[in-house]
Amino acid sequence: MTSLNLKRMIIFLLSTMYVAGCTPSLEDSGDSHTGIDAKHAWETWETCSQITGDHPCDFTLTDQNGTDVSLSDFHGGVIVLDLSTMWCGPCQMAASETQSVQDKYSGRITYITVLIENLEGVDPVQKDLSLWSDVFGINAPILGGSRNLIDAGGVIGWPIEVWPTFFFITDEMVLHGSMRGFSSSYLESFIEDTLEQ
Repeated sequence: MTSLNLKRMIIFLLSTMYVAGCTPSLEDSGDSHTGIDAKHAWETWETCSQITGDHPCDFTLTDQNGTDVSLSDFHGGVIVLDLSTMWCGPCQMAASETQSVQDKYSGRITYITVLIENLEGVDPVQKDLSLWSDVFGINAPILGGSRNLIDAGGVIGWPIEVWPTFFFITDEMVLHGSMRGFSSSYLESFIEDTLEQ
């Protein structure tokens, strides 16, 4: 971890304390969605999408420990899926509370962070995931993603308009809802609601 990268993270965090969310750049995310597993092999449903009420499509990404992790690995429990970027202040605010939320709901939820971009705005590498884990003290899964996971319509990828965006998935692997931006109280409210499903 370089002191310059740590300094950048702190500056972003301090300069955006009252911002609810960051807007992704308007650049096209492309047509290639190689991070999505359209076969959704862990179940037999015929369709998947990232639209509320549907089964989300499976994906497999590498975590901060270098291990391949699939969304389907957590089927049977409630999942909080946080799609963030390292450069986004509100994403850093969410990260500072990730482990405490995971601990509060221990055994009841799995909190998964997918980092879409690093501090330079490109796909994160293993070093970035480890840095995020170390700086914010997160033991929960932190996965390295890319813009290939994003689709405004939610059919092929995840519909992201603001960083961070949270998705709440029931124990039956149904997308229950989403939350744009970060608020501790709203996050816990969404978690409680999803646990009741």
